Amino acid sequence: MPRTDLPVTKIIRAGHDLAAALPTPAIADGHAFINNSRRMIRVKNANTAARTVTVQIPGEVEGQPLPDVPYTIPANDGDVLIPALPAIYNQSDGKVYLDYSDPAGLTVQVLELPVAG
Repeated sequence: MPRTDLPVTKIIRAGHDLAAALPTPAIADGHAFINNSRRMIRVKNANTAARTVTVQIPGEVEGQPLPDVPYTIPANDGDVLIPALPAIYNQSDGKVYLDYSDPAGLTVQVLELPVAG
């Protein structure tokens, strides 16, 4: 099955409630989202085992593929914020691709910072 696109939650100037549940459960086929310079990924783990979220890295250097970047999400309410660096993580379609070692217990959210000014 293809990846599922994640919705984007815009952070308002008054702040973002970090105690609220993340809206989207992780899925076996992975997620994607259109990226810009103001977006980041938040992942929570309610499982008793640590999980890994891998951000796919496109491209290569001197013919060698760049390694994907794994992020460990600690067990029992691990909560990790991952920067979505466009120059590194964006695929040719402008999206970031996320893979999960095991989606059980993981929830994910894409947050977008407000525009300055």
